[in-house]
Amino acid sequence: MKRVFAVMLVAFMALGAVFAADIPDYIPTVSVSGRAEVTMQPDTASFQISASSVEATTDEARIKTSEMINTAVSILMNSFGITEDNLATSYISASPEYQWIDDEKVLVGQRATQTVDVKTKDLDSIGSIYEELMKIDGITVSDVTLDKKDKSEEYREARMEAVKDAYAKAEAYLEAAGAEVGRILSITDGSSYATPIYRTANLMLASADTAAKEVSTEYYTDDISVSASVSIVYEIVQ
Repeated sequence: MKRVFAVMLVAFMALGAVFAADIPDYIPTVSVSGRAEVTMQPDTASFQISASSVEATTDEARIKTSEMINTAVSILMNSFGITEDNLATSYISASPEYQWIDDEKVLVGQRATQTVDVKTKDLDSIGSIYEELMKIDGITVSDVTLDKKDKSEEYREARMEAVKDAYAKAEAYLEAAGAEVGRILSITDGSSYATPIYRTANLMLASADTAAKEVSTEYYTDDISVSASVSIVYEIVQ
């Protein structure tokens, strides 16, 4: 029985030695990062319209603010074809309005505020939208944010280019060191994000002898971009 056990022990030790021989004590590696950016044409513009009014009572302020917002929404829907799906109330509030008079805090009325988020795919109409909304006293129009609804293909391209960028770096380093790039040992995804473009309509000023009705608002769009980064560990082949 002892002889059988001894033979089995020797066999296990020999097998362990074979496995150990297959495991290298040290794998030389190089760690690099890659980054890429892909640009595209936007297909969506978004902005906010806000109305605020101070009146004697909260209800009067609410009515005045609602009238301004309703007028703006009517213009957006009837003149520019913006549907309810692309309109959303993002903020609404009512609060007392105070002023300091002779070092005393005095209640002067009630303030109501309402903000609506707007989206449109008709980028060519942005300048005209600004012109029409600016005719409403008390309305504030925010800067425009340009974006693209579906950026999945651009994200894919950016990630692939980021991997190529990482490989090019590893190849350059190892070529200078007299070695080659081996197998990939790990890939770590970095940040992937879009950079929206915030633009303000450019108001073209008329000369002194130009009628105000001839002044137009020109809006110039620009490309937007997505970027991706990656960290990769390669084996060094001597």
